Amino acid sequence: MLAQAFAGCFVATHVPIISIAAYVASGAAISAQAILAIILLATIAGTAFAFVVMRHLLLPVSELARGLKSYRVEGRIPRLIKQRNDDVGRLTDEVRALINTLEEKLNRLKRQAFSDTLTGLGNRRWLAEVVGSEIARSRREQKPLSVIALDIDHFKSINDMFGHDAGDEVLVAITETMKRVLRPYDLVARLGGEEFCAFLPGTGLKEAMQIAERLREAIAALRIETLRGRRITASFGVHEAHLVREQFKDMLRIADEYLYQAKGDGRNRVQTIEARPAVIQTAPAGASPPEA
Repeated sequence: MLAQAFAGCFVATHVPIISIAAYVASGAAISAQAILAIILLATIAGTAFAFVVMRHLLLPVSELARGLKSYRVEGRIPRLIKQRNDDVGRLTDEVRALINTLEEKLNRLKRQAFSDTLTGLGNRRWLAEVVGSEIARSRREQKPLSVIALDIDHFKSINDMFGHDAGDEVLVAITETMKRVLRPYDLVARLGGEEFCAFLPGTGLKEAMQIAERLREAIAALRIETLRGRRITASFGVHEAHLVREQFKDMLRIADEYLYQAKGDGRNRVQTIEARPAVIQTAPAGASPPEA
């Protein structure tokens, strides 16, 4: 690129001299007016030539700048094409490699921020983000949407008696069971600790109850050697969303209230409004929920 820029500037600055030399060599009568006109025209021509050369050399840089601005403002990865094998081409290669590295790191950070490292499931932040579009679609298509909240019974005592490694085994086993029982398009997340959640698109309350019951039975059938015969159970709260007046947090809160009831009614059961017609009462301020 430097050699091309030097050659262009050299030619552009010598156009007036070359023009004067050609005029003198032609044998025409020399006049001050003619020389001034030749110098003026030659200077304009040389400047235009220098402009064309520099524009040709710097055009890829301008395209590179536009691509970087688009990436910064809109998050769209630019399509950077190496046009020449010079300094600008090498700059294009380096910028493309830098963007690819940044994207890999950003994707890794996003996965860490939106997923649970132990189970590989999405976390509450991920669930809140993806459920929003599912709620909008259910409203638009007028299809039901149900949520299942589940909590492992007496999980703290499992950790206390058998250690946290055994507790991790239980969490992973629950995760695999949920993946096996639930459908591929259901949205499953670990909300924290021993609590999980699943949003079921296109699913009414009756079907959601059946799915939760199958999941309860599958969890109760699990046998983990580390627990030396101890049985694993879970309690469930099931809620069909009222799509007109409820948002994500409302749906999850109501399912949690049914889950709280299931814990209070003896655990290892599926609870919903049909199972208890009475008005749901949340725990009073200062009261502690039943042991998990």
